[in-house]
Amino acid sequence: MESMQRLNFTNSSPASYPDKEYENKIFHLKKILIIMCFSITFVLGTVGNGLVIWITGFRMKKTVNAIWFLNLSIADFSFCLFIPLNILYLALDYHWPLGQILCKVTGTSLHLNMAVSVFFLMTISVDRCISVLCPVWSKNHRSVKLARNISMIIWLLCLALNSPYVAFYDIEHKPNSNITYCIDTYAARKNTTFFDHQTRHHRRKVMYVTRFISMFLIPFPVILVCYGLIAFWIRKSSNRLGSRRTFKIIVTVVLCFFCCSFLFYLWPLLKFMGFDLNRIFDAIMHNAALCLIYFNCCLNPIIYVFVGREFKRSLRKSIPFLLESAFREKSDPLQAHDNSAVGNELMPCHA
Repeated sequence: MESMQRLNFTNSSPASYPDKEYENKIFHLKKILIIMCFSITFVLGTVGNGLVIWITGFRMKKTVNAIWFLNLSIADFSFCLFIPLNILYLALDYHWPLGQILCKVTGTSLHLNMAVSVFFLMTISVDRCISVLCPVWSKNHRSVKLARNISMIIWLLCLALNSPYVAFYDIEHKPNSNITYCIDTYAARKNTTFFDHQTRHHRRKVMYVTRFISMFLIPFPVILVCYGLIAFWIRKSSNRLGSRRTFKIIVTVVLCFFCCSFLFYLWPLLKFMGFDLNRIFDAIMHNAALCLIYFNCCLNPIIYVFVGREFKRSLRKSIPFLLESAFREKSDPLQAHDNSAVGNELMPCHA
C-alpha cells in the first residue's frame, strides 16, 4: 500500500538509525498503533456511514441535502470495507497474500475516496452558500434531479482522475523470501528484474503535486470562501434562530477537512522540495498523516449528530432520528426563516 510500505524500517540502512533494537521497537509500536487506528475507523466508519446510507437512501424523502450526504457516505463506507485488508497487510508485516487485483483495488480505493469526499464537500459548500446568499435563484433552480446529475459527474470525474492508480499499484516479490509487497510502483517496472527508480521518482512527484493542487489547494479556498460568506451573513443575522448552531457546524467542517488532509497532502512534498528529514521522524509524521486521512471517513456521521447540539439532549433521542433531522431540508437553520425576512436582507439573485 502507498504510504505504508515506506514505513517499514527493516529495509533501511542500519546507519540511518541509532541501533537495530531501537529501530525494531519503533517499527512494532508503529504497527500496533496503526492497527488500532484502522480498527476504530473501520468500526465507526461502517456503522456510522451505514446508518447515514440507510436513512438518506431508504427512509427519507429524496432532497438535495440527502443526495449530497448519501454520496459522501457511500464513498466513506465503500472505503471502510477495504480497511480490514490494510489491517491484514500490517499484521503480516507487509506481506500481501491476496493477489494483484485486490492490491490494485485496495490501493486505488484510498485515492478515490479522498477525491470523492473533497469534491462533495466543495459541492455542499457551494450549494449552501448559494442557498443562503441567493435564496430566490436557489429555490427556482435547486432540484433533486440536478443534484443527482452533479453527483454522477463528480463520481465519473474522480474515477477518471484516479484511474492511473490502477496501473500504478502492483505486487512485488522480495528476493530470496516468500514475502510479497503491495506497493505503488508507478508502472516503472521494465520487466520482472529491472525497476526504473528514476521514472518512479518522477511519476510519484507529478502525482503528489497534482493531488495537492486538485484535492487541497483548489477545494480548500473554495470551501473557506463559501463558509466565510455564510459566517458573515450569520453575524449580520445573529438574532435569528439557529445561527449559533450553524456557525459551529461550519467551523467544525472546515477544521476537520483541513486537519485531516493538510498533513497527508503536504508532507510528501517536503522531501521533493529538498528538505533534509530524519528518517524516523519522517516515518512518524507520514504515519500520523495516514491515520488522520483514514479517520476522516468516520467523522462525518459524528458531526451530523452531535455538533451544535447539547450532548444530553442528543442522548435522549435515537441516533437515526438525529441523523434524519440533520439531513432534512426544512431543518437547515440557514433556511428555516420567513421567506420575506430573508428577501429583505439578501440580494435575491433572480434568474
